[in-house]
Amino acid sequence: MKKSLLILAVACLLSACHTMHGMGEDLKDGAHAVGHGVQKAGEAIENVAH
Repeated sequence: MKKSLLILAVACLLSACHTMHGMGEDLKDGAHAVGHGVQKAGEAIENVAH
């Protein structure tokens, strides 16, 4: 678990524009992608339930 968090933190730091604004944008984009995935999963579950 700790290793996964460390890898995630390093990936965020390396992918950011080396500014707080750039890192904020990267985190926002990541959250948007996760939200989209959750929405698609919910739709798939709903389709199976009907």
